[in-house]
Amino acid sequence: MNVSGTGLSTVLKVKVVQEKNAQRELAAIAQKREVEEQRLDQLEQTQDSALTQASGVTRSRAGDLQTSRAFIQSINKQIEQQGETVDDVKNKESAKRDELVERSKSRQMVESLDTKRKEEAEKEKERKAQRVIDVLAQRMKIGM
Repeated sequence: MNVSGTGLSTVLKVKVVQEKNAQRELAAIAQKREVEEQRLDQLEQTQDSALTQASGVTRSRAGDLQTSRAFIQSINKQIEQQGETVDDVKNKESAKRDELVERSKSRQMVESLDTKRKEEAEKEKERKAQRVIDVLAQRMKIGM
């Protein structure tokens, strides 16, 4: 299979662009993960604060206790949902990281093929030049 230099350079450019896009997407996902983890931390801090307040009050009205309990249950549910969101983002990040690794390998493979093709082209060029020199040297011997 003979692949022209233009073909490989075009493929290589495409691979580089795809790899850069995957890097940008991975960075965006990582940033989103950080935001979601911060949100989860805030919810957990709110929960700790609410639990501390609820346990510190020995005498309070039944309505206050019910409200406090409902608030803590609501925070628990939000924490659970946020934990699932964080897990989803982590899964996306892992998948994107795997994709980036594959894109990088693919680009390196094309670069390697391009390098080999260039080396072969250079060797062929040297062989042709040597043939011309040999033919000229032979003609010079015959002409003497």
